[in-house]
Amino acid sequence: MSETRNRADVIAEADRTQLAASDPMASVFVSASAGSGKTKLLIDRLLRLMLPLEVEADDGSIMLAEGANPSRILCLTYTKAAAAEMANRLQSRLGEWVSLPDERLGRELEKLRVPNTDETRRAARALFLKVLDLPGGLRIETIHAFCQSLLRRFPLEASVDPHFTLMEDTDTTLALREAMEDELAKAPKIVAEVAGTIGIDRFFQRIRALNMEESRVRPLLDRWQILPDAVLSAYRGALKAGQEAASDLEGLICKPRKEAELRAGLQAALGVVTAAAKPTVEQMLLWLGTQMKDRSAPVWSKCLLTDKGTVRQMNRIISKKAQDAVPEIVPLLEEEGQRLLDLTESIKRAVLLSLNRALLSLAAPMLSSFREGKAARGLVDYNDLIQETRNLLEDPGAAWVLYKLDGGIDHLLLDEVQDNSGLQWEIAGALTSEFFSGEGAWEQGPRPRTVFAVGDYKQSIYGFQGADPEQFHSWRAEFARRVQNAGLPWRDPDLNVSFRSVTPVLSFVDAVFSQPNAAHGLLEQGQETLLPHVSARPGQGGRVELWPLVPVLEGEDDDEGLTPWQAPKTNTGQRSAPQRLAEAL
Repeated sequence: MSETRNRADVIAEADRTQLAASDPMASVFVSASAGSGKTKLLIDRLLRLMLPLEVEADDGSIMLAEGANPSRILCLTYTKAAAAEMANRLQSRLGEWVSLPDERLGRELEKLRVPNTDETRRAARALFLKVLDLPGGLRIETIHAFCQSLLRRFPLEASVDPHFTLMEDTDTTLALREAMEDELAKAPKIVAEVAGTIGIDRFFQRIRALNMEESRVRPLLDRWQILPDAVLSAYRGALKAGQEAASDLEGLICKPRKEAELRAGLQAALGVVTAAAKPTVEQMLLWLGTQMKDRSAPVWSKCLLTDKGTVRQMNRIISKKAQDAVPEIVPLLEEEGQRLLDLTESIKRAVLLSLNRALLSLAAPMLSSFREGKAARGLVDYNDLIQETRNLLEDPGAAWVLYKLDGGIDHLLLDEVQDNSGLQWEIAGALTSEFFSGEGAWEQGPRPRTVFAVGDYKQSIYGFQGADPEQFHSWRAEFARRVQNAGLPWRDPDLNVSFRSVTPVLSFVDAVFSQPNAAHGLLEQGQETLLPHVSARPGQGGRVELWPLVPVLEGEDDDEGLTPWQAPKTNTGQRSAPQRLAEAL
């Protein structure tokens, strides 16, 4: 009985939170853990938006306000599968309501906090046909599908080909790679500069990342093609880099400022240092006795700097007896160590500056060629959809586009917002810019216009497609500011009850992420610990197994250390990590 009661309590807690989050009178930003019922929450909110609702009239009496027009609701999600599932579940629910007896339909409405009357039941049954009659159905679509329809509706304002063809991701990757290979062939000297630093695949990832943020980096790339020296000077200032090349700075490592004093001091200390320190002192003397052209910079750096990049504590090498005999040797060595440390930092800055120069020299013509190739063939990729829509909605000259859109959207629902890019957030911000200002907030009568967003900061996995989870926090604060400044209801609840997993698994996860190092990067602003998970299936068994790592046998990976720029000299194995695991099992 206790387990049943506990489960009932957990379910009741989850229901209370979901009811608050689906309140059609409030704008809401929900942080929802995995398996906490995000899809159900979205469906409930859509239903409560479209159903009649009891509200307080101006004279203080209670009146029944009509539901929102389904054509004025826009729900944006991240994947086609999520959009299809949401649409199917909504249609299924509405279809069931058509044939439900009054008593059962009334209970369904009461669960949604909708009055159970003849009028509300008629409205609930009529929703099925009302949604079915909409051109294309209720607007539950991906952000890319919405952007595509918007650009086709306003091609002149967006400056795109009215008959553009959408490129699939595979075609975009192939076209971008072709542009990269063409430009690499034209610049062998610049390629030689970066070939020893980065492999071709990682370099292509950098080019893809720049393409994802093309609208933001385009001014930089355009300026680079016109005034490269000015851009380089700005980089030099940002990096605090000097005019010297990295190769010149590396040569200075082998030229100690006080070489004679160092040699004399080390020779005097050699006879009194400990046996453990003697090899180090001998190595330094041997290095100082080598001709300048034969000296090894890494050897001298290793003598004076630690692997962590700090100056060695010389009093641990030069014993107290040796310091008494040669008091100046420790300060001399520490001074030389600091010189090497400063040189090392300067070398890093010079190398970074050189790599940025090479990257800009290669990326600017690559992305320009890629962009021109698409335009010549009337092609648009998924990245273009987002960028051009953002530009369209923010262009002051196309303000009437926003006016027309604002007149057709009263409620915006956003799903999986942790995977939104900065541009996608700006689109959402532009679409709702008039929701909470002036008469726009209440132009639909007693029911205010609302924005609803749901996601989980911890589950952001689409960084390679431009997802910016940090925007999750800033846009939650921005929407809260807009709504509260308009004097409208605002909520930001957490859904932490899992309907998917069991207590042993969730407890293990919470224990792992109770460690500060594990939780780092997952905590939201102002959080000291992560919210613990609660299972909606208490008392059910579960187990977590930790499997040992599968070792790599010596000689198994003959191509270890081989970069993509180098041709293999022998046949190499192609056994992947999953293959090794399967064989071990």
